[in-house]
Amino acid sequence: MNTYIATFFSHYGAIQFRSHAKSVGFSCTLMPVPRSLSSSCGTCAKYEYATWDTGFMDEALEGIYLLDSQNSFELMFQTKDI
Repeated sequence: MNTYIATFFSHYGAIQFRSHAKSVGFSCTLMPVPRSLSSSCGTCAKYEYATWDTGFMDEALEGIYLLDSQNSFELMFQTKDI
């Protein structure tokens, strides 16, 4: 499993993502966005999954980052409107 950080344009989007995680069956924690990442709403979802794509696609999703063993972030997905 890999650890990912998902950022959102709205708090509601983050809450919807957490609901999606629960329904699909993977762990997800909402937390403040790390300082090294930018986010519109300030809330992100930290989750563990085999790939970055959990099947959640919503206009509130801003980006998804892979958290590596050095605690740095690699961009995996970004909304085209950014």
